[in-house]
Amino acid sequence: MRNTIAIMERELFSLFFSPIGYIVVAGFLLITGVIVLVTGSIAPGKPATLRSVFDFTPYVLTIIIPAISMRTISEEYRSGTIETLTTAPVTDTQFVIGKYLAAMIFYTIMLAGTLVYLVLMMIYGNPDVGASLASYLGLLLLGASFTAFGVFTSSLTKNQIVAWMLGMVPLMLFVWFAAFIVQHAQGGLRTAFQKINVLRHLDQFNRGLITTESVVFFLATAVFFLFLTTKVVESRRWR
Repeated sequence: MRNTIAIMERELFSLFFSPIGYIVVAGFLLITGVIVLVTGSIAPGKPATLRSVFDFTPYVLTIIIPAISMRTISEEYRSGTIETLTTAPVTDTQFVIGKYLAAMIFYTIMLAGTLVYLVLMMIYGNPDVGASLASYLGLLLLGASFTAFGVFTSSLTKNQIVAWMLGMVPLMLFVWFAAFIVQHAQGGLRTAFQKINVLRHLDQFNRGLITTESVVFFLATAVFFLFLTTKVVESRRWR
């Protein structure tokens, strides 16, 4: 546990002292701010809800989260420090989990910046706070699965831009394609894609429903890709 925390602190330090970290946060807050203004979520006479923001955020996160996680392991490859870490008394699992937790903490802090909109609504309106908090829980779980995938793609290359593309493109295709199939397909194919449709699971949270199916889906996805990442890092010991 101590090794995991040490790696997490080291990674967090590099994220907060890297220009890309602040660019990513600024970009995310700018986009969500534009969504709030365009949809009139906090305009007088409008319903006191952030539903429009929560509905659009998954598409934004397919770009933002890979940018957060792209350097987690690829930077270790590029700088050569991965060799030192693999010979240190740190297991591959501790290494991967430490990197993952750092990216998740950074993501959580970034997401917390949007709470200002909820606070404004509470001051000037009467929003459904319970439903909004459920939506934030859904976004945290979504972030957990997306971040795990981003760390996995970061373990595949030493080039951060390539890692970002490897994370972004599949996530964008997955989110859009699954939603498209659910809307246009019929029968067993539609049922199968409905089970893995990220937007459907997140919609449950946006309606204030915290279902076991959706929680398990996001957590299982995160565990699966963390397991794959550990195996990728482990394989480098034998090269």
